[in-house]
Order: sequence, then structure tokens, then C-alpha cells
Amino acid sequence: MMRVLLLAVVVLLAALPFIADRGTMFLAMEILVIVALSQAWNLPAGYGGLLSLGHHGFVGLGGYALYAISRDLGMHVLAAIPLSGVVTGLLALAITPVLFRLRAVYFAVGMWVVAEIIRILVMRSDWLGGASGMPLSGARDIPRAWMLPCAYWLALANAVGITVLVWGLIGSTFGLRLKALRDNEVAARSIGVTPHKVRLIVFVVSAVFTGIAGAVTYFSALFITPLGAFDIGWVVTIVFVTVIGGMGRLSGPFLGAAFYFLLREGLADYGNWYLIALGSAAVGVMFFLPGGVASLLDHISFSKNQKKEQL
Repeated sequence: MMRVLLLAVVVLLAALPFIADRGTMFLAMEILVIVALSQAWNLPAGYGGLLSLGHHGFVGLGGYALYAISRDLGMHVLAAIPLSGVVTGLLALAITPVLFRLRAVYFAVGMWVVAEIIRILVMRSDWLGGASGMPLSGARDIPRAWMLPCAYWLALANAVGITVLVWGLIGSTFGLRLKALRDNEVAARSIGVTPHKVRLIVFVVSAVFTGIAGAVTYFSALFITPLGAFDIGWVVTIVFVTVIGGMGRLSGPFLGAAFYFLLREGLADYGNWYLIALGSAAVGVMFFLPGGVASLLDHISFSKNQKKEQL
């Protein structure tokens, strides 16, 4: 029953471009991008214990990969979007020999350093437009009226894709190995878990979907600059959304994104006060709900079940 309901929700969301105005479409696409980014970050961080402060590097690289591939290879812009994820996945694969030697906060800082190095290289590259950025030359491949709907459907596909993939991975024996590695690496090794292989898979998968989310974002923007693409604000938003929603939980990014956008839109007339409210909420959650909003819902559900058993 639940699967049928979820499928109906996805179908309804897919029909949104035919019934919503442009403002609603842009907001819905932004929500889907944040959900996808949070799910992708939550996979290595929440389930695998690989806390990253450099995922904005994958966002920016995914966007730039889209622009470069569609311009230099003459590939249709829609076909270039998944390839952008392949580029970020290959980068993640290339940096793991160094990064996986680091643990905890050192890994997080190492990822931030990698993102900054990519940003600096892009800013110094005339091929990628330097600090001024570059336009999306492949935009002419799609009629202007279909640009926003296509961007929205791509964002929806990415959010649904990473959610289904995380659900499948976590529900499998691989998910058990990943959680065991996060909780106690020594014990996990003793039962045959290979840390490097498990971490490599989740890290590369996370990079691929993060890169696709970046490509989708800048596909709709039609122009990209290093300051915007590699803005650390991406990571700040992702971390806050995931922490508030619940790290290591499939529903966490959805609940966190709902909370984030309700605050942002509700306090839109008060400048950046929503950032203060969001930060206060994150601190409150860490103090009183370490498991996030998802754990509160679990507690409510558990209490209801106890009352039914007593009756």
C-alpha cells in the first residue's frame, strides 16, 4: 500500500509542470535538488561515518562538466547531464587513495581542501571562463519553453533515483556492512567487512548523484561562475537539512528539506532571519533530538503502538 502511495506521489509531482506557474516550478525544483544533495551526502556521512565538508566541490564540478561537455564534445545537453555525474564520480575515485587515509574531522577538512583546490583551478582556467564564468552553449538544443520543465523532471529523477538507491543499499547486506563499519570498524573487520571497498562504493555513488544535482541546477541557470558553483553555502544547507531531518535515516532529507523551506519561505520578508532560525533549530535538535525530526516521529509512533497494546 505504501509503495502504491509513493508511486502516486511521484506521478503527481511529474505532472506539476502542466499545472503550476514558473515561480512554483523553480521552488519545487530547488527543493528536489536539496533533497537529492542531502540524500547523497547522508549516504557516506549518516550511514558510513564519512563526514564531508567539501561536497560543494562535486556540485560545482558537475555544473562545469555539463557546460564543457556540451560545448566541446558537441553532445546534446540532456545526454551530458548524466556524464557530468560520471566526471564527479571519477574524481571521487581518484582522490580516495589520499582521503581515505584520513579519519573523522581530518577527512572532513580534507574534502573541503579538495573542493577549494578545484575552485581555484577553475577560476584560473581560461578554458572554463576563469572568474567570469561561462554560458551554457548547449541551451539551444532545447526550446526555451521546455527548459524549466526539463530541468524540473531531471531534478525529480535525480531525487527519486538516489532515494531508491539508498533504500536498496541500506536494506541489503551491503547496508549492514556499512552500518557495522560506521559503528565499530575493528568489530566490522573481524566479521569480514572490507572498509576500503565499502567506503569507496558509497563515496563514489554520493559524488555521482551530487554532480548530477549540480549539473541540473546550472542547466536551468544557463550561466555558471566559480563563486556560485563552489559556494560553501551548498554544504551548509545540506548539513543543516540532514541534521535537522535525521542523519542515517531515509526520511531525514525529506523532513529536513520541508523544515528548511518552510522557514525560508515563511521568513522571506525578514531578510536572513531564517538562517538564524535554522541555526537555532539545528542546535536545538542536536541537544534534544540527536536523531533529528525523524526520531521524534518514531517516538510518537512507538507511543501510539504502546497505547494500543495496553488497550
